[in-house]
Amino acid sequence: MIELLAATEAAAAWSPVMVKALMLAVALGSAAIGLGWVGSSYMKALGRNPEAGKAAGQIVIIAAMIEVTALLAFLLGAFLLG
Repeated sequence: MIELLAATEAAAAWSPVMVKALMLAVALGSAAIGLGWVGSSYMKALGRNPEAGKAAGQIVIIAAMIEVTALLAFLLGAFLLG
């Protein structure tokens, strides 16, 4: 992505730090929205059907998958793109 931005003259003001910050903002913001969406859907299901409480373990696993994705995006931006 950095090479793509560097190829255009209009992107001369974009520094690699700004590109990494934008990448992290999109990745971590998307993870936060996804976690909110999962939690909201679970609470709606629990309100409609109290028996849905049995799925709490699956919800925790789904939330952990979303968090791992956010962690990998952070590690990629922070360490690999150095």
